[in-house]
Amino acid sequence: MRYKGSFSMIKQRFFYPMLALLWVGCSLVSCSEDDEGPDCSIEGTNFSVSDISGNWTATEARFFNVSTEPIQVVDVVAEGGTVTLSIQSNGNFTLNITESDGPNARSSGDLCFDEELLVVRFDGDAPDDYELFQIQLNGANNLFIGGPSEFDFNGDGTPDPADISLALTRN
Repeated sequence: MRYKGSFSMIKQRFFYPMLALLWVGCSLVSCSEDDEGPDCSIEGTNFSVSDISGNWTATEARFFNVSTEPIQVVDVVAEGGTVTLSIQSNGNFTLNITESDGPNARSSGDLCFDEELLVVRFDGDAPDDYELFQIQLNGANNLFIGGPSEFDFNGDGTPDPADISLALTRN
């Protein structure tokens, strides 16, 4: 999700190719000629908002600066921070990111599904301003979300374009 502020070997071998596929998929979606926006529903293809409603805590919260070579990665949780996500059954959400040595950020808004993609609209943004995220629910208690974000990688106070990967467990 959008954040304004700052692997084991097997995971690295599989995660970076998956990140590249996600980037290509999002690029194809954003290049679509459909200007109407997403078909937003609380019922997705594989599950609904009610299936993911509740309180979640991140076990991993990785931000990827894909504009650098090599790709720069910051995992807020691994560095001692916390990330929590609260989702209500009506689609309203609150995301809190607390870095161990940096700023805290709170984002809220509403979410829904356009088939298999998670559509996120942040409070204060225009109705046609939304982000699309990949989402996967494993069992009832493991949620994975990935997509476009922002993160201040160099600490200069200006967020850089980034991709985020969240692994969350239900509280």
